[in-house]
Amino acid sequence: MFNKTNSSSSNNTSTAAEATPGKKPSPARAIGVPSIMGSDLVITGDIKTDGDIQIDGRLDGNLKAGNVTIGEQGAVNGKIIAQSLHVRGKVTGKVDSVSVELADTANVQADLTQDQLMIANGAFFDGKCTRKSAVPSAKPATKKTA
Repeated sequence: MFNKTNSSSSNNTSTAAEATPGKKPSPARAIGVPSIMGSDLVITGDIKTDGDIQIDGRLDGNLKAGNVTIGEQGAVNGKIIAQSLHVRGKVTGKVDSVSVELADTANVQADLTQDQLMIANGAFFDGKCTRKSAVPSAKPATKKTA
């Protein structure tokens, strides 16, 4: 009654999920749309995503994401690993990011490891800054003889 019949004349197309049993395909994600953690939300634990995230609530744990935005009411207590970090709220812990931007409302008590750092006038920062990549060495000046 509910049997599936295979027709020899049917197209021989298969999906990646059929080709690799047991592995679920990852859901499609709209590019540029961040996950948003609302201001009334408190999370105790770690968050890990390949996408972007905006924190308007409080996270007591570690965060690993692509691009991270901490809103004015947002707070993170833990380690942040990101491609870029824009802070308007509070961060306590450690930060490892290629680009870090502290807005004038930022309150950051963390050690930063970054390549690019921008601190707006009025931002509070207490911590240590370390460059991720080595500074290109300047070539010694050579004298030309005439």
